[in-house]
Amino acid sequence: MEVKVLESTNRPEEVVCKAARGDYYDGYVGDTDFQRIMEPVEYKDRHLKGLADILHDNPESTAYHYVNGTIETYFDDDTELGEYSAYSENYYGLDEYVQTEARKRAFIEKQLSRGHFGPFEHVSISFSIKGVSRSLMAQLTRHRHMTFDIQSQRYVDFSDKDAVLPLSLLTGHHHSREDGVIDVDTERQKELREKYMDMTDSQFEFYEELVNAGIPKEDARFVLPIGTPVNITMSGNARTMMHVLNLRQKADSQWEIRDLSHRIADKLQEWMPYTAHWWEENGPLKNSP
Repeated sequence: MEVKVLESTNRPEEVVCKAARGDYYDGYVGDTDFQRIMEPVEYKDRHLKGLADILHDNPESTAYHYVNGTIETYFDDDTELGEYSAYSENYYGLDEYVQTEARKRAFIEKQLSRGHFGPFEHVSISFSIKGVSRSLMAQLTRHRHMTFDIQSQRYVDFSDKDAVLPLSLLTGHHHSREDGVIDVDTERQKELREKYMDMTDSQFEFYEELVNAGIPKEDARFVLPIGTPVNITMSGNARTMMHVLNLRQKADSQWEIRDLSHRIADKLQEWMPYTAHWWEENGPLKNSP
């Protein structure tokens, strides 16, 4: 399985803050500086204290830039937030920038804690997902508030493929929704794994035979196993992504879609660090976003 970000809203948490602040702001957020929009927002020491750690968790953001290039803030393991004031002479407004980041974090956390998910619908992200089973595809596409494009079995030749291998044929301990934790004998598991691989290989071989004989791919596909790998393009807004994670990261979800959800969560950490940090500490929620 592989997950990549195709496109995403730039500076998404600023967009979320502008949208939510615009509900109560007496001016026009469209032509107002972001720092000014956020000035009334109160924050606590803890929002400053953990700021560098959250941003440093993002491998894409070891350097955080303002688009204008007017401020460039580098976070490293040896820098304390209190030291930022020393840079004020060289980088005008650096302290204001750090405070704005703290306000942004506090404001994001407040919206999430109150269940105010509407502003998170303004930012969107698109993922390219490679090599997941048709079983996962069936589960994922049940989320009708998302947008999907699926690699077609009517037009794509699936002769040279390997079926996705179920986790229960690989690991010693596995959780079953029906039976709880199960433990399959190692030798028996190996035997079943080899049988599974032989059987699915023969299905792909027969599929290839059908296609080579002139049977249309849309008919030959009937013989393909549910473990046939497929590529998916998936798009949604931040709220819909949290909804998916809320359901699919839970311990009783199917292992493959849970794995996908964890990978998506990692990408969301890079995209929306404050939102992802709050979600990591508080999700999944009783009431889904």
